[in-house]
Amino acid sequence: MCKNIITLLFIILMLPMLSFGQVSKKSVSKVSFDFMDADIRNVLRVLTDISGKNIVLSDDVKGKITIKLDNVSWDEAMDIVIKNNDLAKIEEENVIRVVSAKKFGDEKEKDRKERLEFLKEKEMRQKLEEDFVQETVFINYVDVAEVEKVIRGDESKKVKGLLSANGSATVVKWTNALILKDTKENIDEIKKRIREHDVKPAQVQIEARIVQARSTFIRDLGVQWGARYASRVLGKDVELTGGRTAESSTGTTNTYTATTGQAGQRAGGFNYPYNVNLPAAVAEGSGGVLGIFIGSAADSLNVDVQLSALESDGKLKIISHPKIVTSDNKPAKINQGKQIPYQTVSQSGTQTQFADAVLGLEVTPQVTKDGNVRLKIKTTKDSADFDNLTVAGPTIDKREAVTEIIIKDGETAVIGGIYESTENWSDSGVPFLNKIPLLRWLFDREYKKREKSELLLFITPVILKNLYAEGDK
Repeated sequence: MCKNIITLLFIILMLPMLSFGQVSKKSVSKVSFDFMDADIRNVLRVLTDISGKNIVLSDDVKGKITIKLDNVSWDEAMDIVIKNNDLAKIEEENVIRVVSAKKFGDEKEKDRKERLEFLKEKEMRQKLEEDFVQETVFINYVDVAEVEKVIRGDESKKVKGLLSANGSATVVKWTNALILKDTKENIDEIKKRIREHDVKPAQVQIEARIVQARSTFIRDLGVQWGARYASRVLGKDVELTGGRTAESSTGTTNTYTATTGQAGQRAGGFNYPYNVNLPAAVAEGSGGVLGIFIGSAADSLNVDVQLSALESDGKLKIISHPKIVTSDNKPAKINQGKQIPYQTVSQSGTQTQFADAVLGLEVTPQVTKDGNVRLKIKTTKDSADFDNLTVAGPTIDKREAVTEIIIKDGETAVIGGIYESTENWSDSGVPFLNKIPLLRWLFDREYKKREKSELLLFITPVILKNLYAEGDK
């Protein structure tokens, strides 16, 4: 009885704010109240406060209400208020949502349509999947992950794939295969597209000749530097692009970089300017910062003949003649050099370290449809400079050239301008007399001899045909 009195006092205190009459609650489950011209939103809030539940009122719930009820439960009272004011109640766990009857009907109709659409789509999907087949497609030469990307497409980039709306593709990495699930017609089309691109890559042999020669010998060979479609020894044409930039230095490493530049072209029998039109003085090493240039010479056979002849004349020395085979669009790397030991002192004692002095060549061939070869060439020349020693050891002079050229199968590109200087003490004199101690200074002479040589790389790509037997194709 005391609890009912406390509840009744709480409702009476709310009456001035809600502008309705006296409310009484005679028991825990029953209430009595008399509302007169009260705001319906406030009446609903009072009822939910009694119930202990949360309430969410839609914006279209509004108006005044006059009602008197005696000894009814709070939910019965709420149902009476909702029905008499054209409202609807939606209970979701511990929340009561009240909306207008019209909005409630619209929501039910929307839910009904969405459910129907879902059922129709599900029925269509089930019917379509009855026509689906599953097939495993093995990929021979292409990365299966790249194939899967093409088949799926990319919605973010608005790239349409090859699968149907409900088709799927699963990658099997260990067998380089795809498990396709789609209609038979679509799978046949996907397999056709795969066969068009999953082809055996061309094999390219990269033949390099590393030559040390007098700086003037290159004129004897007939090399044109930086040409694009420049006439060559055997009357063939070659497309070349390439340029160079200035020197930069960081820490104990000096770096020189060449980049692809603009070039002229040969058309209709007319030669346009070279992209690197180097004067003779620069070609001989007296000018220019980088000292690495790109040019062209005759085909491989003619180059071999001329190099052999010049080597016999003592004008050059063939240091190395490596060959390496690589696939189309795969890099081939060739390094020629040595490791120079030097000592460092630390708390652990004296240690021997090694500085790399390497001539590096990285070539990535790309066979074009017309049988030419596009070469991406990166050349590096690292040498230790013991005249500039630091605590960390000798400085490393680094030279690097990066360029792209297009040449015909079997023709030769030339990278030159890598100079090396040596100093030697020599003596000459009159035989016998230059051995007499007191007279030696009259008949003997010592002098410092400086020799400058140029390091050149001749690169010849050869497309390997008939590498595989017919049965392997």
